[in-house]
Amino acid sequence: MGWRLRRWILLATIDARQPAAWLALAVAAVAAGLLPEAAPVGWPTPAVVATLLGAALAVTAIGDAGNLRAPAGIDVGWLAERIAWPLLGWSAAAALRQSGPLLTCGAVGILATATLVAALVRRGAIGADAASMALVAAAGTAAAGWWAESFWPGRFPTGAVVAVLVLGVLGAVATMSPTLSVRLHVRRVLTAAAMIGALAGMVAWLFLAADHAALDLAASLAWFAALAVPAATLGDGVSHADVWRRLERVSPGDGASRPWLPPGRTRDGVLAALTTSALLGWPPLVAALLSATELARSWPAASVAMAVAAAAGALLAVVWLGERVGVSPATVQAATLGGACLAVAATLASGVAGPNCR
Repeated sequence: MGWRLRRWILLATIDARQPAAWLALAVAAVAAGLLPEAAPVGWPTPAVVATLLGAALAVTAIGDAGNLRAPAGIDVGWLAERIAWPLLGWSAAAALRQSGPLLTCGAVGILATATLVAALVRRGAIGADAASMALVAAAGTAAAGWWAESFWPGRFPTGAVVAVLVLGVLGAVATMSPTLSVRLHVRRVLTAAAMIGALAGMVAWLFLAADHAALDLAASLAWFAALAVPAATLGDGVSHADVWRRLERVSPGDGASRPWLPPGRTRDGVLAALTTSALLGWPPLVAALLSATELARSWPAASVAMAVAAAAGALLAVVWLGERVGVSPATVQAATLGGACLAVAATLASGVAGPNCR
């Protein structure tokens, strides 16, 4: 036990030099402090949002640990040390507010998501794919909890939302066959699921119930964050590394035959942002064109497509800036996901209206 504690302290000392660790801690504390006690009618409850934010914070803290794994899999001790940063920030803020449900939901979201990431990495998934799968699983289970609370108002306790998240994570892990080539299939599964989700959102929220277009906007941005951010910032775990880029620059050749985007984080960012935005943006764009004669119906769909395009542009700008400044991929991901977490918490806090809250 003594040597494990000393190793854990050593790892904490090493990660304390990384901005990503402090970003995870600070964002966790601020987000937990921003979440209101109640939410406006029709909005997700703070318990649901806490589980989702906990999942995003876990991915933020883990960073590139999935790419720096040993042959046997991810280092569990290192993983535990990294998620301790957001867990500490979240717990401190929730304790100051004396909110047990907030503390429980956020903590379970962090721990369950870290478990899923570790399981996927052990099966061979790269860090970016494991992070994306964990974010999608967390968003799906949080959406299920929101639906259940909306369908049975006042009858679905906070603890059940946590159970939904835990069951979703355990189910995702259990359905992964040990013989499945996870490295090859995770990204394909995510792409197919995003395509199905985008088409379903177009039909449900842009055609059949256009007054709920805001839900399609939220879902599209959530899909974009889950799929594009890890892929753009962490890449494949190799091509974005400094040593790989130095090797590429000194490789033989006159430069004429080299690709326009050589291996590196800029290429990872461009490919991830453009492919994901195209995947999620064309269904609302089609809906806007089909409803072009009715401005009231075409504008909500067009706004979804423009929001996805704006998110892609913002992500590209962050990745480009991180490349020029020379910060680590984990820090770029932490800054991007941290900003998204704060935006979600601030949006829920700003939408609170006394008589409309529950």
